[in-house]
Amino acid sequence: MKTKEQWFEVQEITDDILAIDDNGDNTIYLVRGSKRALLIDTGWGIGDLKELISELTELPIVVVNTHGHPDHVGGAYQFDNVHITKADAKLLKGCFERESREWALEKAQRGPYPPQFDVEGWLEADYNNLIFIKDGHQFDLGDKNIEVIALPSHSAGSICLLDKEDKALFTGDAIVEGHIWLQLGSSKSLNTFLAGLKKIKSRIDEFDMVLPAHRRTPLEADIVDELIIGIEGVLAGEISGKEHRTFAGDGLLYEFDKTAIVYDQEGREKSK
Repeated sequence: MKTKEQWFEVQEITDDILAIDDNGDNTIYLVRGSKRALLIDTGWGIGDLKELISELTELPIVVVNTHGHPDHVGGAYQFDNVHITKADAKLLKGCFERESREWALEKAQRGPYPPQFDVEGWLEADYNNLIFIKDGHQFDLGDKNIEVIALPSHSAGSICLLDKEDKALFTGDAIVEGHIWLQLGSSKSLNTFLAGLKKIKSRIDEFDMVLPAHRRTPLEADIVDELIIGIEGVLAGEISGKEHRTFAGDGLLYEFDKTAIVYDQEGREKSK
């Protein structure tokens, strides 16, 4: 379903889970419970996400960010309260500085803006109240609880969200098909990522699908195994990387099957 703004596209994953494509760049999720709905990430914030959500549900909305990068927290200004880990709060705050907003606006533009989009208003927008969460936090939606599982990787405060009722794991940018960026200044070491993945693996019977914030969704749960095996191979020196450049920093690209990592070993030594 393409919305009237022609910015968002909504896909039904289950009766209670909607995937909202943010103009072809990232995926936002809405999880509906019996008493509340959980909005996972807010995208770039260029489309009127708050209005769209009001069309999709009449339930009170709880907002959580999987991490603090601009394509996920850019719409935080549209909501009174946003949950995020303390480790990524600085990243979120930095995304609302004028220079960062100008950079993000350039990256986010893919075709015309929505008809009512106010560029200057967006550049001047600021986040509202931040509520800090940590590993084990439960979002009570009434008939289901959504659990926060810390997965330091793409950023220090990256999280997954486990919906046991719908057997779904929301992974932000920490687990995606294709390239996972671990070469950023905010990224953590492979050893740290591997430990977190093994914690996720120990709960593999609690989810059947992985819902990432970029590219294909949903994914099969066995992508967790692929990442564990691949990263173990990298750490053992069994898998070689090749130089890879991105606008956000360079690293070595290690390719597995459906997924891959871009990693900067030297830059991550301090983050082990």
